[in-house]
Amino acid sequence: MSFETHENKFLKQCLNCNNEVSDLNPEHIYCTQCGFPIRNECYGTTKFHNGNFNDPVEHDIDDEEYVLEPNVVFCPKCSSISLFAEKGLIENKYPKVEIVHQSSYKSSGNDDPFF
Repeated sequence: MSFETHENKFLKQCLNCNNEVSDLNPEHIYCTQCGFPIRNECYGTTKFHNGNFNDPVEHDIDDEEYVLEPNVVFCPKCSSISLFAEKGLIENKYPKVEIVHQSSYKSSGNDDPFF
């Protein structure tokens, strides 16, 4: 799938509502008509998480943004999901599997876990 973009990787049309994108201010990355992103970026940067990451990432601590091509699902620098994939604008054919650790809680026969 190919996407028409401006020279700074902003889409020419919103993927959600087809609104024509004319505002190319780097700080304005959302469609003014529907609120969906109009430029794909790494979702693992401080711009989206303010430094509160669940997992460590490969970006510098001061990385505000890391612009990606529109069809990129995972960031090549840190493997975080892209903004377009996070919002469901592009297909994620190979989602990451998260391992969930089970609690070591042992039941004493009582249904109340705080007993």
